[in-house]
Amino acid sequence: MDPLLDFEVVLDPQEPGVTFKATGLTDTALSATLEQIVLNSVSLVPLSDAAKLVAVPANALALLAPGVLKKALEGKKSVDIPLNKPLGTDITIKDQTVSVKLTSPELGSHDGMLMVSGTFVVS
Repeated sequence: MDPLLDFEVVLDPQEPGVTFKATGLTDTALSATLEQIVLNSVSLVPLSDAAKLVAVPANALALLAPGVLKKALEGKKSVDIPLNKPLGTDITIKDQTVSVKLTSPELGSHDGMLMVSGTFVVS
């Protein structure tokens, strides 16, 4: 049985873009804020006869969707992305393991790229 109201959702761009900005870093998590959503339009293409009857008001609502999403989310939604272990690495040289761990991590940028700096502890 087909759905009574059946629409194909068409997005412009077809794959919307989302930009996050790193806003904080600890030993256990990276904090990020949703900075920008690239979604120009949403339209609904009716696929059933019943959907054709409500296509005009449905598309009027769909036109509002990008603005509503942007207003509700851009610059307001922050997430903490957990790190499964502190930043660092282990290097093995001639059967000896040297651990390099980052303490007091700080976020920055260099030539438009994310930069992480801080104090390293070597053991």
